Amino acid sequence: MTQKEFENENIITLLDDNDNPIDFEVIELLEINGKRYAFLLPLNEEETAEEDEAVIFRIDPEENGDEVFAYIEDDEEWQMVVDAYNELLFEDEE
Repeated sequence: MTQKEFENENIITLLDDNDNPIDFEVIELLEINGKRYAFLLPLNEEETAEEDEAVIFRIDPEENGDEVFAYIEDDEEWQMVVDAYNELLFEDEE
């Protein structure tokens, strides 16, 4: 899915490991240190372990210009993204 496509839509559908579709609401897009991240809220209730539990993906560009969602496997990168999101939420509350 390209950036343009999901910026215009708040709902996207991704496939799980078994090719089952899961709908997500894009709740936030952040750019941190030159990389982009998407915060997605699963809409299929049976797919979530906890209610309102968001998932975070890094948006990686491909050579052909498309963009893909990638898992964040590095703990430090994960914590940096979570901290930036929490800081954004804290600023919004003030």
